[in-house]
Amino acid sequence: MKDVLLQAEKLATAILDSEIYINMRKMEHDFTKDAMATKVLSETAEKRSAVERILSENDLDHNALAAAAKDLEDAEESMNRNETIKALKEARSQFSAMMTNVNQILRFVITGETGEEGGCNGSCDSCSGCHAH
Repeated sequence: MKDVLLQAEKLATAILDSEIYINMRKMEHDFTKDAMATKVLSETAEKRSAVERILSENDLDHNALAAAAKDLEDAEESMNRNETIKALKEARSQFSAMMTNVNQILRFVITGETGEEGGCNGSCDSCSGCHAH
């Protein structure tokens, strides 16, 4: 058991030391320092909440819903144009993909199954998707 925990700690350290993780943390830091990005994200969340509130009302006001949906769409467009937010989304996507690959490799080594058709087979020889090595 001790060896398993030691290896898990080594894996965690390798993840923390990976360029992908370091980049994601940098993008998260950059986001928190970017007032416009945080404002755009906050406004989008507020607009989404407004739509959800209208949808939860017993007497649905279709005009209010249409207006709120348009406001949300505009806010999402602003969010999607923000370079800091785009960089953060990309960094998080790369980290998620790396963690998916790690989990698939663990699953394959332990069970011999990938759990997904066309997923990682545990061999890096023919893989173009894993950036962990």
